[in-house]
Amino acid sequence: MKLSFIIIAGLMILITIYFMYLGIKSHSGSPTGLINHKLSPCPNTPNCVNSEFKNDTAHFVDAMPYQNQSTDKIIKVIEKSIQRTGGEITTINETYIASTYTSKLFRYIDDLEIRVDDKNKLIHFRSASRVGRSDFGANIKRINLIKNELDILFN
Repeated sequence: MKLSFIIIAGLMILITIYFMYLGIKSHSGSPTGLINHKLSPCPNTPNCVNSEFKNDTAHFVDAMPYQNQSTDKIIKVIEKSIQRTGGEITTINETYIASTYTSKLFRYIDDLEIRVDDKNKLIHFRSASRVGRSDFGANIKRINLIKNELDILFN
């Protein structure tokens, strides 16, 4: 009985140390940025969502259409939305914003990238965890939260 407790406690300590290591590891790196004027595709892990690639059904999320808004205004509204939802903006220009979000537990860093496609009147999203395989739905929740924020701020 005592040996079982020691083994279980040891395994729990090792697992906790591993998750702490992943949290520290996630602090290196940065958002992937644009490739050929589009958001980067998702890796083959389930902890990423992206609106640029409809054929990648495992990671696809709908882009957000807009009308009668200037790109400049959209970027300003997105910037406010990111700040209100706890993100830290790392890059911003006329059509692109990159930001990071830090989880409370283990301090994991996730990247959120948003591209305004003025030609097609769409706002594209990419949200991805930097480490691990699972995000417990955090990335899709983040994009839905930003979409809701944008709906409120546009109206």
